[in-house]
Amino acid sequence: MLNPLFDWPGKSNSSGDELAAVVHMLDVAACAECLIKGHTAFNELSDVQRRAMVLLVALHDVGKLSESFRALIRDGKTGAPRHWQLSDYLLCSILDGTLSNLCADEWVRFELYGAVAGHHGQPPTRRFGIKTEMRHNRRAVGNGETAARQWVNHLLKLIPDASLGEMKIDQAKSLSWALSGLTVASDWIGSNEEWFPFKRDLRSLEVTFQESRKLAGRAVEDTGLIPPRAAIGSPGSFGSVTEFRPMQEATMTADLEEGPQLVILEDSTGTGKTEAALILARRMILAGKARGLFFALPTMATSDAMYERMKTLVPDLFESMPPTVLTHGRASLYEAMRGLRGGSGDNTPEVDHVEWLTDSRRRALLATVCVGTIDQALLGILPTKFSTLRLFGLADRLLVVDEAHSYDPYMQEELKALLRMQAMLGGSAIIMTATLPLSLRQSFVEAFQNGLARKTVELKNTDYPGIHLVGGKVKSLPVKPFSESTRTVKVERLAGADEAIVLLSEMAEKGASCVWVRNAVDEAIASTEVLKRRGLNAELLHARYAMGDRLCIEQTISSRFGKNGVGREGSILVATQVVEASLDLDFDVMVSDLAPMGSLIQRAGRLWRHMGNRSAANRPVKGPILNVVSPDPDIVDGDGWLQEVLGRGAWVYRLDEQWMTARALFDAGEIDSPAGLRSLIETVHGDNAPMVPDEILEAQVKSDGGALAQAGLARVNVVDAALGFVAGIGDSVGNDALFPTRLGEPQMTIVLARRKHDNLFPWADHEDESIAWQLSEVTASRRRFEGLFPGQSSLEIEAVRASWPTWKLEACLIGVVDESSGMIGDNLLYDSEIGLRACSLHTRG
Repeated sequence: MLNPLFDWPGKSNSSGDELAAVVHMLDVAACAECLIKGHTAFNELSDVQRRAMVLLVALHDVGKLSESFRALIRDGKTGAPRHWQLSDYLLCSILDGTLSNLCADEWVRFELYGAVAGHHGQPPTRRFGIKTEMRHNRRAVGNGETAARQWVNHLLKLIPDASLGEMKIDQAKSLSWALSGLTVASDWIGSNEEWFPFKRDLRSLEVTFQESRKLAGRAVEDTGLIPPRAAIGSPGSFGSVTEFRPMQEATMTADLEEGPQLVILEDSTGTGKTEAALILARRMILAGKARGLFFALPTMATSDAMYERMKTLVPDLFESMPPTVLTHGRASLYEAMRGLRGGSGDNTPEVDHVEWLTDSRRRALLATVCVGTIDQALLGILPTKFSTLRLFGLADRLLVVDEAHSYDPYMQEELKALLRMQAMLGGSAIIMTATLPLSLRQSFVEAFQNGLARKTVELKNTDYPGIHLVGGKVKSLPVKPFSESTRTVKVERLAGADEAIVLLSEMAEKGASCVWVRNAVDEAIASTEVLKRRGLNAELLHARYAMGDRLCIEQTISSRFGKNGVGREGSILVATQVVEASLDLDFDVMVSDLAPMGSLIQRAGRLWRHMGNRSAANRPVKGPILNVVSPDPDIVDGDGWLQEVLGRGAWVYRLDEQWMTARALFDAGEIDSPAGLRSLIETVHGDNAPMVPDEILEAQVKSDGGALAQAGLARVNVVDAALGFVAGIGDSVGNDALFPTRLGEPQMTIVLARRKHDNLFPWADHEDESIAWQLSEVTASRRRFEGLFPGQSSLEIEAVRASWPTWKLEACLIGVVDESSGMIGDNLLYDSEIGLRACSLHTRG
């Protein structure tokens, strides 16, 4: 006789077939058994405690054992509480007496119940003290209460010896974040009908669970979520590296302590920090601190270049090549994530995680190796939907943060919260930086140690270059400077853009490869057009391109100005800040708008970079000079001091920090690397920074207040890790496509389209349409462009948006580009070489 539990439906497909709720829960539990093995966040648990985690995951959909859900799935009746709310209600109110057999006190159990019940992207809402709410829930469950009790009793036999014994509430709160992510990932895989067919052997729950385990083993293997084994390897080579630089040698021998660890690598640009971080990553993975890595970059512009560098290095990290070396916007992103279709073909009512996960960028943190922006990781510590899936992936990965000095106060607080969460979940991290102020470095140390529940230790060491290891203890190792990075770059001031144009023209005519780093996109576009009118070979790079066009431009620029660049003689690149970090470019001559000290040092690192390829004798100029477009810091007649020279670019950074940079840099007349870098940074960001002139004192006060407000807002926005998943996120979650990981000017996402045969197609070309639409996205200032944007009510636009999920409808607009004129409506233009701009910057004729 068929077990009556099989008569409670849990899922339906497009053909109208049903899968019993208990079968689906066994599928998901079987996936959780596979995913929890070796996962860093669960390493400290005993075997019986891990079994308890799996048993709880098997109860994630117990709310589907309700009359209201059966009526919803079979008759389409709505209005009842959502099934995950009923799951939490049943676990806390009806089933807890039986589940007390798992031991631990009720507060521990309640914390973990919320983690598994909240698998649809947010914690359940608990109103247990409201009698009407409880009656409403009990009425919705109806006769399902008996089935739920039977289900728990069966599970305790199917997963014997499960116990939460000796678990304390603080540990449960910490684990709740990872358990929630485990449940989401397991439910997502277990919802794929291609892996878990609806037609099953239903002789008994025992037989069904055996089948679920077999199916789960193959499914999880197909997803690529189980990382390959770390490669022991030989220290004599690493990718293309055969001659190791000092920082790389130091990472081979630095002492690693047991448990989670934060490592800070401080060295100047061009010293091989990336390779050093990956050498250290191999050691940390071998030591069991992680099973993969997420390489977090400050901007999208740098992810593609980093991907190219990583391709030659990643094979040395693992015994077999991971199938998921990822970066945003590339074809390989789709290829790597192709297997992870989640609940494909799932027509079950109340399913929403499938559409959220259709965007491959969200799944990136589940990959063994991922290259992306820091934003994808930061969304894990913000109250956004499915944030715990990000945390689940990240805790098992080594978090490698590049250019950690480049963040504003809001992002600094977010990064501290992320480091705190990473440590709390048993994860480790590496921070790479060239110009990190000592106060910010200390705050990262304190955040990580706070996540470990350790007493914070002050990191006083000022050696540069250096390695700092933070765990239960704090240890610093001085590193010998790399000989090629030991140099002096002269600094000269240019009074304005006209002088910059003249200098670049003269140097290009001598055959020099030149770059002008401008602070604002509009100024970069205008300067490029001026240089082109002079007959010069000028190229443009900024952040306001469709991703597909931007990747093509970056590839062209790297092939010209990169380490082995060809055709660089007499060429000029005009770029915004996107060239500061990770793009491995090399120029003979540099002009830069005035920017804060850290940015200028980073920019100067792109001067005379590859001396082994291009010796001084083969350069058309005598030595490296950083030419800074700046007014005289001795003559300040008001807060418009910088705007008169840089236009919009004057307001990108704090005015007082730019003045202090100008004062320190022009007084020094040079950048002495690496010996003088620490002093230059602390002159602007340290305790002994100079007093600014009275004329910009008000601007400094406003900036200080703004920085405090940004940091305060970040502390309000980030989740409270110590409170656990249910209480730590708060009452509501936001759309991750809209929730700000960065402040400053609010941004909007425009999806560009072209018209063919009265239909709209993605601006970018790709064999897979979903990737083509991603490659067609461009980000721009909401304040500047939203009012110029055409409406979205045309039939052709509505036809495209009809297939978009809710989160995308809220976050993105479609811009139809007229291919003959480049016009988008009446006020905007798009060109693959110039990017997005308002018509005021262009003469239509």
